[in-house]
Amino acid sequence: MRLPGHLYRWLKEKVDSGEYSNMAQSVIGELTKVKTLEETRSRETPSYDIYENEPLVRMVNERIEGVRRELLDEMKRRRT
Repeated sequence: MRLPGHLYRWLKEKVDSGEYSNMAQSVIGELTKVKTLEETRSRETPSYDIYENEPLVRMVNERIEGVRRELLDEMKRRRT
């Protein structure tokens, strides 16, 4: 399988920074992280799920998720 350029560069950066020793480990490591996050999220059932169909609640939840992702990305950048 061939990776798109942006993914290859992202994973190569992780190898070059020493986070992983080679490309295969970087692919496996990042896929494992994503799988773990996905499994964790599927087990979590926020109490506000009962209002999920409300447009305002959905919009707020999407914004909160966006901010959360931005914060996680910033934390990752600061670690490296």
